[in-house]
Amino acid sequence: MAEHEETLMEKIAEKIHGHESSSRIPTTMSHRNRRTSPPLIPEVHIPKDPVLEFAEALRFEINRTFVVLRDTASGRDLKKFLSGIAGLWVLSIVGNWCNFLTLFYIVFVLLHTVAVLYEKYEDKVDPFAEKAMHEIKQYAVFDAKVPSKIPKGALKEKKKD
Repeated sequence: MAEHEETLMEKIAEKIHGHESSSRIPTTMSHRNRRTSPPLIPEVHIPKDPVLEFAEALRFEINRTFVVLRDTASGRDLKKFLSGIAGLWVLSIVGNWCNFLTLFYIVFVLLHTVAVLYEKYEDKVDPFAEKAMHEIKQYAVFDAKVPSKIPKGALKEKKKD
């Protein structure tokens, strides 16, 4: 049977190429035609402990993210809440300018180039960052002093029906 298949394959190759082919057309199960044993494929086992450790760490991080999102959405952390609103607002404005794939591509390129540029020009960027941090601290001091000077009137109680 195998000899008949080989001669049939040689005839097909001769018809295709127009001459007798020195190489034979490989078959899917060539080890069966050669009467050799199939290749040995090693068994792969994934250890249980590292998978459980990874799942536990992932569960912890997801739960921590949910806590932060809940605190932010409920307004408990006002700074994160306002920065989230500002970020979504900026995202909606930029989203009106281009579609999602373009925005994704721009963000992807920026994330990969900004890090490289920072490493290359770190000595020039750091003084500007220090100057910006100093300015931000001045605004924080101003923000802490001004609201305390604003007089607050007594709150009137609402009538209960």
